[in-house]
Amino acid sequence: MGTKVWALLTVDLGEKSSWTSHVASRDGRARLPLLVFFRGQRVSAMRDEALRVLTALYEAVAAVDPRWEVVPLFEFCGWSRQTIVERFNVDSFEEVRPECDQRELSPEWKSRLLPLCTVEPEVEGCSTSYSPMDEVCVGGTFDRLHAGHRLLLSATVAVCDKTIFVGITADVLLAKKKNRELLEPYGVRKGCVEDFIRAMNPNLKVAVGVLDDVSRAPMPKEFFIQVASGELGLHDPGAVTSASMDGIVVSRETVAGAKSINDEREKANYKALVVIPVNLVGATSQEGDAKKLSSSDLRQMDSVSQARGAKGESAP
Repeated sequence: MGTKVWALLTVDLGEKSSWTSHVASRDGRARLPLLVFFRGQRVSAMRDEALRVLTALYEAVAAVDPRWEVVPLFEFCGWSRQTIVERFNVDSFEEVRPECDQRELSPEWKSRLLPLCTVEPEVEGCSTSYSPMDEVCVGGTFDRLHAGHRLLLSATVAVCDKTIFVGITADVLLAKKKNRELLEPYGVRKGCVEDFIRAMNPNLKVAVGVLDDVSRAPMPKEFFIQVASGELGLHDPGAVTSASMDGIVVSRETVAGAKSINDEREKANYKALVVIPVNLVGATSQEGDAKKLSSSDLRQMDSVSQARGAKGESAP
């Protein structure tokens, strides 16, 4: 993809290995954008297994750098080692060996990474087993694309076989955000989302539109996905208004909004969406009040860094 240089890490999910530790221990000073190629029939047959793998991956990524560009590639998306090197400019290759030694990590990170391939307790009203779906939607702000965003988007790719609809919050709705002057404009956020999805599975159709409807209370605005895409020739295939929509991917803290959408769909005699909840990256628990990785925190970090730079101070 273009002139960007990537590193490639291959993981055989049919073999026992400490691949999450392998990711989390990478040297940040020499870190390239990373492709992680997952081989194995298990995730191809069970997409919920792919979601477990993705959760583990992005927790490990967050341990290194939340903004590190890491793209997961699966065989069920059509990838092989050959097609990867044909599409991407890969500079370095590495493969996680079965039963490889644990990388040198602090006890804190070892304890955090060990349970990552387990799933949090089931969420009422949500599915726990997924078959590929034709149309899946997801929404968010996607400012400073980070590990939490990439988990949300990669989960959407993993369960979709045809078309993904992405709603991205309009600039005008972000005017009251903290450090709003540092917010990436809609066009930048849209480009980052599209690039990520197409890198993970270029065979999918992607429709991206603006989330700008605040009149649909009490349901959270981020779930009213109103897309007008000339690319696909579609008009407003929203989570509520599109009869053909199959599923919606949400973070665990916003499951209530997806349930409200299904209530509205029932009134319209539409089928209920399959609700696919993903974990909060970096959270100590998956409850609604859990501290999580957030764009607001990253903007605050950037604000502090810029202030230090203006004063000629070095980072601590």
